[in-house]
Amino acid sequence: MIQKENLLKVIKDQRKKILSRDVGIIRENLQDFRLRKGSALIISGIRRCGKSTVLHQLLKESNNFYYLNLEDPRLEGFELKDFIKADEIFKEEYGSKGFYFFDEIQNVSSWEKFIRGLTDDKKTVVITGSNASLLSRELGTRLTGRHINRELFPFSFNEYLKYFKLKSSFKAYSKYFIDGGFPEYLEEKDNYYLNEILSRVVMRDIAIRYGIKNTNVLKKMAIYLISNVGKKFSYNSLKKILEISSVRSIIDYISYFEDSYLIFTIPKFSCSYRKQ
Repeated sequence: MIQKENLLKVIKDQRKKILSRDVGIIRENLQDFRLRKGSALIISGIRRCGKSTVLHQLLKESNNFYYLNLEDPRLEGFELKDFIKADEIFKEEYGSKGFYFFDEIQNVSSWEKFIRGLTDDKKTVVITGSNASLLSRELGTRLTGRHINRELFPFSFNEYLKYFKLKSSFKAYSKYFIDGGFPEYLEEKDNYYLNEILSRVVMRDIAIRYGIKNTNVLKKMAIYLISNVGKKFSYNSLKKILEISSVRSIIDYISYFEDSYLIFTIPKFSCSYRKQ
């Protein structure tokens, strides 16, 4: 539970911070993220792919807005009923009408109940999250017909060119192929930043959420998979390489990696599911 006076300070600080941010590169598919009254727009994607920046770009479409980033360390212990306090603060400080923007909302248990109440009242809501499965599962049961799902990824090649003001060429693509498209990494080119993303995905989005105690094996498996992009693997081969006793654990871990946007797998084609 968060004290109302503490929540007020966080809300004011976050609003000031997001308004002072650079709008950044306008994303190619921003038109797909349009706001709709009475619906929740759900933006999911890997950490640091630019979800908060897209939120900022969408803020420009609203005359007034309410914003809360639920990954702020000062909001540790935020509960479902704290949304009511936040809503009271929004209206007291910024008027009775506004669009709702919630960043990394999956950190709060049962958050979908509050969002359902907002959509029932025909409010416009935009929320982000770093876990596709969690968002889709909870929304499917609580917000049927009241939400629109959109996925966001790091910069495409065209966005990369726009960011660096380059013309399309083989040389530019070769550089993009090495650099990737994480916006903040492109600004600093600090490999520690990429390690931090990996660590947060593995520890916060997977290990803590799913109660996995052997985090060393989990991280080794993640590093092995992203170091062997495009190569074939089987659950049994991973089981032997990583010395994990259960194939079921391998299957679960890969599912968690995919839900967190860390990897994407392509199953071997066969009409026989057993052969797949």
